[in-house]
Amino acid sequence: MTEDFRSAYRTLAEEAGSYADPERAIAVARRRRRNSALVLPAVLTVAITIGAVLAVRPDSGPAPTQPLGPGVTASAQAPAAATPLPATAVGAATLVYAPCRDCSTQIVLATGAHHLVPSDDVGMTAIGASLSPDGRWLSYPAGQDMKIRDLTGDHVWTVASSGPQRRVGVWAWSVDSSRILLGDYHDGQDNTYTVLQLGTGTRTAVDVAEEDLIVGLLPTGEVLTTPDLLGPSRLRSTRITLTAGTGTAARTIDVDATRWLDTAETLGWHDAVHPAVDGGYSLVVATYPGEGPDPTAVLRVNAAGEITDRQDIPSRDNRFQYWYVVGSDGSDVLFGKVETLTGQQATTLIAVQPDGQLREVTTLPQEAVIRAPSTQK
Repeated sequence: MTEDFRSAYRTLAEEAGSYADPERAIAVARRRRRNSALVLPAVLTVAITIGAVLAVRPDSGPAPTQPLGPGVTASAQAPAAATPLPATAVGAATLVYAPCRDCSTQIVLATGAHHLVPSDDVGMTAIGASLSPDGRWLSYPAGQDMKIRDLTGDHVWTVASSGPQRRVGVWAWSVDSSRILLGDYHDGQDNTYTVLQLGTGTRTAVDVAEEDLIVGLLPTGEVLTTPDLLGPSRLRSTRITLTAGTGTAARTIDVDATRWLDTAETLGWHDAVHPAVDGGYSLVVATYPGEGPDPTAVLRVNAAGEITDRQDIPSRDNRFQYWYVVGSDGSDVLFGKVETLTGQQATTLIAVQPDGQLREVTTLPQEAVIRAPSTQK
């Protein structure tokens, strides 16, 4: 596997991974088609609520794949049994995915049944659909608007865009699945933000400074941000300041990871911060410098900003394999492991658990870029 090939994978995963900015994602994918033999569409939205636990040692071979339902394998073909999602309650889901940018988006229920997610535009739905951490709520685009449906009941919230040239996208779910942060934007810019309380439908506008990076949504409805210090320059950083809320009620959490990192590591500049269900955070460590954020470890941080643990990610063969950050379900930090060796082309979704074990969740097509709820977009 050449360095150009690895770099193209990384760049497309970084630039086209945001389903909150679908026009940008599609534009990047088209540009890569023209300029490179590698095509890695960013189309897969994944949320995990179940899965077998597998203990994986850093020096062990790959563990057996544990699919979450029929047909969720390394195949670009939709299962023949997939039917439109019924309008009635169907129960919680485990997975939302699309095998490719132009493939139909599917939802996999806890029963293993596959259904097609409602779609006005196949590519837009693949980029825009997402699932709450508890598997109860499904969001998907409806034209320029966003629908959020309760799969266990009959609630459907529709959040309309503010104008014909604007769209509504999902920025983050709270880790308790009680709220969702939505952005109203034009061409990925000029964003305005709303927090929707899913139980009541109450909407609250929130102000986020343009220079701040949104990294999550807390169960209180407070938006979690950090100064965008890890942006285009990709400078090495061993410290990070998180801000919960806005205005006079905002509070800051300072995290100093200096003594937890070696000189070749940095706090990841892309998808680095993930709120946890216990009120703390998970921070992703990556190599520095590099073409992309090759992850090396996960730091567990308590609510006061104190680092309590470091979990190293198993070493990998960088010639035919690379890992990238997917997101977090509030407990496990999720990674996609892309394998490119002939006969082994696939992306495996792997969860790094707080107890240090790895959970191999499912295997998906090699070209899939995976995104999870509660992830900064």
